[in-house]
Amino acid sequence: MSKQVDKKSGKEFELKKHSDIVAAAAAGGTINGKIARPVGIEAIPFRLKQGDQSSYFDITKVETSSIVRTDDGVVYVPYKKKNWQDMLIGDNSEIKTKFNSSSYLQISAAFASKISNIDGDFLITQIAEEFYTSSDGPPGSFVGPVTASYELRIPNTVTQSYSGIDNGDGVNFNIDNQSSFSTHTTFNIGNSLEFGNVTQSIFFTSSLHNFRNTGTISGSFTANPSSFSSPTSGSAVGAGSIININSSSASDSTYRKFLIKGRIAGDGDSGSLYSFLSPREIIIYSSSVEVRSGSFQYSATGNNAATASGVFKTIFYASGSTGPSGSYSGSGVLNTAPLGSPLHGDAALRTTASYGFYNVPGTTIVFTVSSSQIDNGGFASSGGTMIIPRFIRKLAL
Repeated sequence: MSKQVDKKSGKEFELKKHSDIVAAAAAGGTINGKIARPVGIEAIPFRLKQGDQSSYFDITKVETSSIVRTDDGVVYVPYKKKNWQDMLIGDNSEIKTKFNSSSYLQISAAFASKISNIDGDFLITQIAEEFYTSSDGPPGSFVGPVTASYELRIPNTVTQSYSGIDNGDGVNFNIDNQSSFSTHTTFNIGNSLEFGNVTQSIFFTSSLHNFRNTGTISGSFTANPSSFSSPTSGSAVGAGSIININSSSASDSTYRKFLIKGRIAGDGDSGSLYSFLSPREIIIYSSSVEVRSGSFQYSATGNNAATASGVFKTIFYASGSTGPSGSYSGSGVLNTAPLGSPLHGDAALRTTASYGFYNVPGTTIVFTVSSSQIDNGGFASSGGTMIIPRFIRKLAL
C-alpha cells in the first residue's frame, strides 16, 4: 500500500489495485480511512465529464460496474488497459487532433511500447476528486455547486413552449439543460398522481419528449446516446389527465395535462443533496380542438396604459361558449375554478401569451393575464406550475 498527495489540492490518496478497491467497497470497508461504496456512472465527477479532464475522457471506456466512491468525495474510475490506451492515443483520441500525422504516430507508438507488457484486461484506476479546486489549476479545475436550470422549447428553435395540438403524431418538445456543473439528471413526467421517471447518468444538453393526447401514455423520451438514459430511448413515459376548461362538462373543450419535474445534480450527490425543481404544466390539446382568437390593446405595465396606448395583440385559445371571443365572461377577480381557457400567442397553441394587461377595444374593460397561481389581490403566490397564463382578473376602469 502506498499514498500520494495531489500537488494542486493537497488531498491524500491511498493507492491500491483496483480489485482491492472493489473488494473493500463490497465488504463495506474503508480506503484511506473513509468508507468505500460501489456507485454508478452518475457519480463520476464533473471534471471528467465536462471539466478540465473531459477533453481526453471517454465514458464509454469506463468499467461501469466497478466504480467506487469514498465518503470524502474521491471516486475511483477503472478502465481496462486496452480501453485506457485507446482513450489516450486511439483514432478518436484528443492527442491525434493535436499533432500532425507523423508526430502522432511517433508519440503514440512510443507510449504504447512503454506499457506493452501490461495485459489488455488489467484494470487501471483513475482517481478523481469531487468539487476539485486549485488556485493555479487549468481552466475547468474548479467545480462548484450546481446551478439548476432547464427550458422546454420547440425543437430546432429557441422558442419556449409548454403546449401544442396533437394531430396524430404527438407534440415534440426539447428539454434543454442549461445548468452549470451538472453531471446527471432525473425527470418525472406525468400528472399529479402518476409520474414516469427518466434518469440520465451523464449531462445531456438536450433531450426530446413527445407528448400525446391519447389514452394514458404521454409519448416517448429520446436521448442520444441512449445508453446513458433510462428507460431506453423511445420508451413510453408518464401519463396525463383530462382537464375540462370551463366547467364540469367537457362541452367547453378540454386538454390533457402533464407535469414535468426536473432534478439536476452534480458532484457530491448522495441522493439527498439535490431536490426537484418546481413542476411545470404542459398542455396538449386534441386534434378536434376549435381555436378562437381575440384582439386586444396590450400593455405590459398597467391597466391605463393598455387602454390609452396599448399595442394591438391577438390571443389564441381553445373555444369555449363564453367571454370575449369565447374565453371567459366572469367579473372581478377570476382566479377561481373554472380558470378559463389557457392563453396562447399563436393559432397552433404552441407559444404562451404575454403576461400583462389587455383592454377590450372600444370599452373600459381590462383583463389581467398572468399565471393562475395569483392570489385575490393580484399578487403571485408560491409555486410556478402554470406557465401558460389565463385571464385572472377583469376590471372596468
